[in-house]
Amino acid sequence: MDGQTGLDRRTFFKGAGLVGASLAVPSLLAGCGGEGAGATGAQKLAFWWNPSVESADQMTAWMDGVIKEFAAANKGTTVESTTQPSEQLASNFRTACQSRSGPDLQHEYSGPYTMQFVWEKCIAPLDGTLDAEEMKHVLPPQALDIYKFAGKTWALPWYNAPIPLMYNKALFRKAGLDPEKAPATMDEMMAAAAALRKAGVTPWGYGVKNLTGIGNFSGMFNTQNLDNPRELLPVVLGEQRYTDGRFSEWLTWVKEMVDAKVFNPDVTSLEYADAMNMFLAGKCAFAITSSLTKFQKALGDDLGVMAPPKRGTGSLAGKVHFNSHPLFITAFAEHKELAAKFLAYLHRPEALNGMYKATGFFPADDRFDSGTMNSDQDKQLWELQSNQSTIGYQNFWPSKMDRENVFLAVQAVFSGTAPAKAAADVEKRLDGWRKASANELKNFKDWSGS
Repeated sequence: MDGQTGLDRRTFFKGAGLVGASLAVPSLLAGCGGEGAGATGAQKLAFWWNPSVESADQMTAWMDGVIKEFAAANKGTTVESTTQPSEQLASNFRTACQSRSGPDLQHEYSGPYTMQFVWEKCIAPLDGTLDAEEMKHVLPPQALDIYKFAGKTWALPWYNAPIPLMYNKALFRKAGLDPEKAPATMDEMMAAAAALRKAGVTPWGYGVKNLTGIGNFSGMFNTQNLDNPRELLPVVLGEQRYTDGRFSEWLTWVKEMVDAKVFNPDVTSLEYADAMNMFLAGKCAFAITSSLTKFQKALGDDLGVMAPPKRGTGSLAGKVHFNSHPLFITAFAEHKELAAKFLAYLHRPEALNGMYKATGFFPADDRFDSGTMNSDQDKQLWELQSNQSTIGYQNFWPSKMDRENVFLAVQAVFSGTAPAKAAADVEKRLDGWRKASANELKNFKDWSGS
């Protein structure tokens, strides 16, 4: 048990629904330089990763510090760190795999976003390269199962990204709302939005231009009629249709919120990051995030954290969704052992605690000390993830059918398309994917059934 939080770190996910390098930045890790010095000789490790839209500066500074310490601890070793744009993380790696050149160690989004590259023979198994003891520390333990296939483990979860809604307590007070009582249901959200608009405040700041960040939005609603996110699998496999209300009714809820003027009127003209800047500037009362850090610095005690408003009838309604994003060693890596060593280095307690301190991300490792949390918002989010969360739908949905299907449906509804038409289009594109991707469909079925 964690003496400060009262949470068992091996089982706190009981509500989850799971059965060029810049080395000049000062280190953010304490007392870990020099360990294992001179162990590897002159080698260069290429590391590609995405630092997240919400905390890019903080996470990049932290990573630069870790790299500096790793290089000092392994004389002659250099790590070439290359950050990738969110929307190009997968496509750039696919190009690298096709040319068999690029990163030795790669960061990718969770579930099928990573497993697609196993099936494309772009990833090397961790078995025999990474110490098996490292895999025993994954938090939650079941998250590692997502990256198992054909008897091998292909990726190691790095951090968990719960996706809450933030709200501005000062704007709540301006609208005569209780700043300590966030809306728990959709009806309460509608009522709060009406009060905010009356006070001259835009309720929920959001943007769907260029399709970035829509997974964070859709994940708040699209499993609310389900009891387990795995219930999406029959839809993927063609055994049930997406037009069934259990799966697509949430698009109607989005339309209801649009009609009720819950969102800024220029949603289709703004990108995901633009909406977060609106929130930082105090121009809207709600916004989505996967990292609280910079919002805490800007709003202080006026930053509120909440679960998505409950609307559905399933046991997943009103739960915060999260994804466990991994790192993996590439099949074409020149220095696989060095990649494994750096991967393990990122999971040292000092590194885990340093990442949390710099970014607010919760490491997917039980060696992270949750007692280091020093803000009420982080403690509240930790509690939500511990007791009111679910693994995100994206872990059970083909990656190609996310940005090229569900994201398009959300954008379409915000643009005025009827929800029923948007749902029918999702089903049509799914059917096209199944017909054109027989091998991928079989791999998906084999993997998801394991």
